Amino acid sequence: MSGPVHRGGTGKPASPVDKNKGKFLRNPIVQRWLIVAGTVIILTFILVSVLIPGRIDMEIGQPSKYDIEAQRDIVDRPSTERLKEEAGREAIKEANLSQANYDISPAASISAEDRVDLIFGIIRNQRVIMATADGGSGDNSDERIKSFASRIMDKIENDLGLEISAATIRTLMRLSDKEFDAAGVSAKQSIGSIMRRERITEETLDNIKKRAEEVIDEGSVPENVKPAVLEIVQAQVSPNLVLNPDKVEKAREIAEKQVKPVMILKGQTIIRRGEIATSDHINILHDLGLLAPTFDALTLGSIVLIIIILLSGLGIYLYLHLRDVCNDTKLLLILGTITVLTIFFTAVISSIPWDGAGFLVPVSLGTMLIAILIDSHLSLLAAIVFGILTAIISGGSLASAIIVITSGIAGTFAVTKISERSDLMRAGLIVGITTACVIAAAGPVTRSLEVSRMWYLGIANGVLSTVITIGVLPFFENIFKVTTPIKLLELSNPNQPLLRKLLMEAPGTYHHSIIVGNLAEAAAEVIGADSLLVRVAAYYHDIGKIKRPYFFVENQLMQDNPHDKLTPTLSTLVITSHIKDGVDMAARGGLPESIINIIREHHGTTLVPYFYHKASENAKEEQVNEKDFRYIGPKPQTKESAIVMVADSVEAAVRSLSKPTPGRVEGVIRKIIKERLADGQFDECDLTLRDLDEIANAFVRVLTGIYHPRVEYPDTFQKDIDAK
Repeated sequence: MSGPVHRGGTGKPASPVDKNKGKFLRNPIVQRWLIVAGTVIILTFILVSVLIPGRIDMEIGQPSKYDIEAQRDIVDRPSTERLKEEAGREAIKEANLSQANYDISPAASISAEDRVDLIFGIIRNQRVIMATADGGSGDNSDERIKSFASRIMDKIENDLGLEISAATIRTLMRLSDKEFDAAGVSAKQSIGSIMRRERITEETLDNIKKRAEEVIDEGSVPENVKPAVLEIVQAQVSPNLVLNPDKVEKAREIAEKQVKPVMILKGQTIIRRGEIATSDHINILHDLGLLAPTFDALTLGSIVLIIIILLSGLGIYLYLHLRDVCNDTKLLLILGTITVLTIFFTAVISSIPWDGAGFLVPVSLGTMLIAILIDSHLSLLAAIVFGILTAIISGGSLASAIIVITSGIAGTFAVTKISERSDLMRAGLIVGITTACVIAAAGPVTRSLEVSRMWYLGIANGVLSTVITIGVLPFFENIFKVTTPIKLLELSNPNQPLLRKLLMEAPGTYHHSIIVGNLAEAAAEVIGADSLLVRVAAYYHDIGKIKRPYFFVENQLMQDNPHDKLTPTLSTLVITSHIKDGVDMAARGGLPESIINIIREHHGTTLVPYFYHKASENAKEEQVNEKDFRYIGPKPQTKESAIVMVADSVEAAVRSLSKPTPGRVEGVIRKIIKERLADGQFDECDLTLRDLDEIANAFVRVLTGIYHPRVEYPDTFQKDIDAK
């Protein structure tokens, strides 16, 4: 006969590699990093599915096979570039006509000065030739000067293209060398001054030539030489303005920047079925990413980088301010799940081809869940992260980001005080009104009245977020075993099965638990512990006594004490077993782990003193092992467990007082706290001595209110009561 078939295995022992792999995956640090990596991967997949659409095969000249709509708002680049190009051309034309864009050219003044030097150089050379001719006889007769002047005029005209009168040349030829040089310097300085200071155009040329005489008069030119110098200077005056290309370019840039971009809105048809594709169509489809390959490495890398940066911001905040959350794998998994869930809903709603879809993004869903399940301060930072991711999904809309962030922050503050699930509807109304106001205000800011007209979508957003929150919150509570304030308030209802059973079968224990709850809540409030948790946990801390209620003195109503027939050791075993019984009942009843831990720890490893002393008396000379008369523990691990421990002991001790005066009550309270402290019961929790002192004061206030002195009624009043 063949043996049984074991599905999913080979029947062979696990290899060392498999064992090491199992240990590796069970490492909390590895688990936390896997949660982070998984969150990044899922968020990347969501954003990629939105931002990197599928490929469309289309070329210029081909008819479209279907209608194609814009999946997000983008700039119509071809139309916008054409408008900019046209505006730039017009700006260049206007700039060329504007004298303000022309500058005085330094090269024009230099060129004019050089031509003056050349004129005087030609004349100087002829003066030298004339002086050295005929053996240097010095014949400067008019006839001789006229012959040389004619030669000089021809040379100046041939070399420089200028016409200088014979009179001017004859005047310069007759000067002495010193006077000639002075005239040359004066002419050069005058033309240089005019060309550098004056803005000369064809229209102003004649006026500037007339003003040249004033410039020459400012110098020290002799009267007989002035006409010659003036003619040479006026001959060199010419337009000296050149177009400044930087000013023209700046004018073009300004004109192009003033062109408003042509927008293609989300849902707008780019090309209809059967329409011939033009270059404009192809460019727009390319800008939308519809013609790009499905795998866009640059976009993918950018998305991953943005997600990592945003999640790193959350991680740094957790590490610095919420280290317990950062080190808790379950809470990190909850945070990652909420983030993915929120962004998933955002992507789904944003994909609706409708202008108002973005205003329905339920980001407050995520912030409310984080505030309820993890921490309200963290949810404020998460609102900013969700807002940035929403803006990316919606095509970079700043208005969408602001609306989403405001909605998320409103959701955080709306759930700060939740007493029951119906309060979430109130929170939804707050979110809705806040979002509606922001949408209405966003219209004037964005200069779009269409946005303001959609204010009612803010109300819908709040309702939608609340409905989803109410729907998914129980799943988080049950799947992740999270103890929320709402869950605790539900568990505090006296109609809960375990509490009803405690009331019916162990009424003394029930009433003891109610008082312990009041004590613990007051103490938790003064030291900043979770007051709601300690109150609810106190109601359930002794449910294990339901199994054997009459073995506990508070339930022994006019009955014999069964411990009189048991040995101290057996009695101790019965008494301490209510811890294990309570943990088992709580687990079967579906109580949260935080309450079960308090049930397990509320006696710590304390001694059962009555039966220990009774055993010591019975043993006489034999040594009694104290360990046999202690609870198995563990000691309180949290402030909340320690508070319930002390409240439990204090209530029982004060109730046993014959005359519970305020002084005696306070004395008993402080005595019990000192005993627990000396016994090391607070060694594993973070209670301080100051916390213990404040706890004692809180207990005194509550118990003195319960056991306050009462007025003694007259005998006749008591007889009337008895008669009735």
